[in-house]
Amino acid sequence: MMNIELYIERIEQYETGAMTASGRSDFEKELAENSELQEALALYRQANDAIEQNIENNLRTQLQGWASNDARASAAETRPAGRVVSMGTVWMRWAMAAGVALLIGWFGFQWAGNQYSDQALYASYYEKPADSAFRAGDSETHPLQPGFDALQGGKYADAMVFFSDIRPDNDRYAEAQYYFGHAAVQLKQYDTAIGAFRRCAERNETKFSEKAQWNQLLVYVAAGRTNDPEFKALLEIMTLSEENSFNSQAKALQGKLGSVWRNIAR
Repeated sequence: MMNIELYIERIEQYETGAMTASGRSDFEKELAENSELQEALALYRQANDAIEQNIENNLRTQLQGWASNDARASAAETRPAGRVVSMGTVWMRWAMAAGVALLIGWFGFQWAGNQYSDQALYASYYEKPADSAFRAGDSETHPLQPGFDALQGGKYADAMVFFSDIRPDNDRYAEAQYYFGHAAVQLKQYDTAIGAFRRCAERNETKFSEKAQWNQLLVYVAAGRTNDPEFKALLEIMTLSEENSFNSQAKALQGKLGSVWRNIAR
């Protein structure tokens, strides 16, 4: 039987973006090979989603109930021939509401910030390209290997220089733009990364097109530009296309962007 306690601390760091780049890389390598870690991560995400939904629903229902009761009480007080309604109950309810607000201020803001801020959402979905995906099925040295090694080694500027030298008439252009985008986003060059992922997606190569679109969305999130028309259009396309490889992730992202906790985090 799996002991989730063995993994929970590292999973928490991974999901909240608290890991270093090297730690995240090591975690993802282990994740690809360790079925127990995969199961623990899935359970963590399911539990987290359930907690978020429960908190959101309960708080909304409670506040709506208080508001409805107070409205009826206020109406009763204004009736000329009606009995006088004590304000004690009304004030008690609003005191309870204030207490909820204080709790949100003490705990909720921090929790929402960890879960729903632009950087938190980006970190929870972004995945750096894996070695295995790059080398799969290729017994010879990959022509883009030097750039990929620079990317994996944290030499992002060197990686960008290498990949930018791959011209549009090269058969590897879409692939080079994909990795170029990953290098650029690590340096927070968001416009450059968005352009690279867009150019990659426009080539319509099966292996990279959908991944490029998904990463383009995530760069918009990292840049705090979720109101950008291109972001909204691309998100809608991905959520409506059930065949898209990132359909479920796009729907989850859309749900979090529309959450009441998102407004608290901002």
